[in-house]
Amino acid sequence: MMTASESAYSMLDKLAAGTHKRSAINIIFVGFESHEVDPLLSLIRTGRLSPRGRRIESREELAQALSQRSWDLLLCSTHTNHELGPHAVVQLLHHQDKDVPVIELSSDTSEAAQLRAYKEGIHALLSERPGELLLHVVHQQLQALDTRRRLRQAETMLEVTERHVHEQVVSSRSAIGYLHDAKLEFANDSLVELLGYDRASQLQGVTLDQLLIPEQRSEVQETLSAHLEQNEPIDLRLGLRIVRSDNSNFSAEVQLQTCRYLGHISLSMTIHPDNELLIDSAEHRDEDALTGLKNGTYLMQRLDETAQRALTGGHDAHLLYVRLDQYRHLLAELGGDAANTLLKSIASRLEKAFSEPHLVCRFEDDSFIVLFQHADAEDTQRIGRKLFRQIGELKIPYEQSTISSTCSIGIVTINDSAPPASELIQRAHKAADELVNGNGCTLFHAQKLVHAQDEDAIKRILNAITDSRLKMLFQPVVSLGEEEEVHEYEVLIRLLDHNDSPLTPNTFLTSVEQSDVMVKMDRWVLERSLQLLREELDKGHRNRLFINIAGRTLRSRSLLTWFASQIEELRIPPDLLVFQISETDAATELEYAKQFAEKVRAMECNLCIKHFGSSPNSHRVFAEVNANYLKLDGAYIQDLESGDLSIKALQEQLEPTLSHGLIVIAPLVENTRVISKLFRCGIQRIQGYYLQPPRETMDYDYFEER
Repeated sequence: MMTASESAYSMLDKLAAGTHKRSAINIIFVGFESHEVDPLLSLIRTGRLSPRGRRIESREELAQALSQRSWDLLLCSTHTNHELGPHAVVQLLHHQDKDVPVIELSSDTSEAAQLRAYKEGIHALLSERPGELLLHVVHQQLQALDTRRRLRQAETMLEVTERHVHEQVVSSRSAIGYLHDAKLEFANDSLVELLGYDRASQLQGVTLDQLLIPEQRSEVQETLSAHLEQNEPIDLRLGLRIVRSDNSNFSAEVQLQTCRYLGHISLSMTIHPDNELLIDSAEHRDEDALTGLKNGTYLMQRLDETAQRALTGGHDAHLLYVRLDQYRHLLAELGGDAANTLLKSIASRLEKAFSEPHLVCRFEDDSFIVLFQHADAEDTQRIGRKLFRQIGELKIPYEQSTISSTCSIGIVTINDSAPPASELIQRAHKAADELVNGNGCTLFHAQKLVHAQDEDAIKRILNAITDSRLKMLFQPVVSLGEEEEVHEYEVLIRLLDHNDSPLTPNTFLTSVEQSDVMVKMDRWVLERSLQLLREELDKGHRNRLFINIAGRTLRSRSLLTWFASQIEELRIPPDLLVFQISETDAATELEYAKQFAEKVRAMECNLCIKHFGSSPNSHRVFAEVNANYLKLDGAYIQDLESGDLSIKALQEQLEPTLSHGLIVIAPLVENTRVISKLFRCGIQRIQGYYLQPPRETMDYDYFEER
């Protein structure tokens, strides 16, 4: 049985977007001046996205770009190209059958313009300077696009699965047939033989009634009709007498299940002779041997039915995941007999608490699941709170003492927006995990959109700086060539929430990124970095730190003057500091970035341009901002690994930078497969979770071994 941790639904989520990196998106810009693109890319980057943009100037160039790769978004304007307007763009997309959301930026956002855009197939019409609204619309469109892509992928997988299932049915020793409109449209050889026919064609068009003795026909039809009227999937096991071709009959268990055959909804019929023995076996198969409750296999079947019924609306239910907090400890300390005694007692308690139509199952070693057929979330939470208190108060006699355990209960709602059964269990599991100390009950809430704004976001960051609620982490940057005397690390920042749990900077909220508070946070990071470098030098460790600088900080006149004095005071070699700025920030604030780079050079520190290649103005930034390092945009590494980008194409992209002696870094390296490709491209440094996740100390073991 697939457990929650193995959910195919969650695997698709991980494939779509990594758990520890921004989601990479590819954007086409049509009708924009060169200088207009980078501010939009910078804005989109603040929304927990990693955009890579391409500016298009002609219809031919657009057609070529669309055929080269998959695109996630198209932003269009009429500033520079009135011939390739939004209407022409949408027509070309339709002509190539491309599903790419189109957002138009226009000076006219009147009701008439909105109606025109809607009729033309534009997904959203925004003002020329959309600000934060663009982030909300981009996330909304990307989410809708992801849903459509998932649906297409699911439809393809479904077709493949249907073909595979049918191949298994054809060769199965079980007697199986498919019914459509109550008539047999397919029978495998085992069914043909069981029913006494010579060939399958003799069973074509035979009705279900004709296969049953007259006394059972009306009862079966009523049972099936009841399910159909409620729009419920059918999954029945019935003890029936089946009629053969010679009009003799025999006792059998008949399993009827909703399925798909030849692209339409059908009813699969599996006939097992000797009904009584098989029913006993089926009942035993559905039970947990220890507790006598239904087991996880039976739960998944019932949960699928409940989720399918909820999708039709008006049939909401809840799932309660009950995990025993002390089970593992009890098992380790007192052994299996004590743990089994605890499980049986709690199973008995749950069985008494929930009767039909609710279902109690033992799911895993330390957990139970209650399928609660009740729609009200408040009532369900109230019952959950009562349940965890009752379980915690249980004192179960064992040998000369008593045993007990508190529990963590995660609740998830099953409604018309419910995901597959395995994901429902995973959600309940996540809710239970939120109870760090156990002994509680909580309802699962879907994560807020990553761009959702908190009115006091800036205040939160300022308080975090004042109260030292910012945590610094370090991730190694490792050479692919010869051993380096200096060990390099990138400094990463986490904000501690009220429970001292770290939040990534991507969740610090967009309004912070656009405010002067970023300058204060950068200053705090720089000051703390210098202190840590001094401590490392005193230990005899020569480490170089890559410190990220926000676009807003590039405008600060006093920051580098203050920083120079700090370096001198702490006696830090300036070459151990690398200021790291985003390419889109540099392109947006090009004059400030050039001045910043000159001052950094004068201090004998280093400069790194990160997200290199994400902007249409990459080579202009490279030419005008004097940097020592270039860090590729993560999308290049993903494309190189997937095969969407060839080694030759990346070599051509990097040739100008390598010929100027810059050091190129590849981030987001997560496996060995891509490392050899990066080396062949001439890339000198790599960074990523494959080497080491960010840690609170500069302690990469490989540095010590070299």
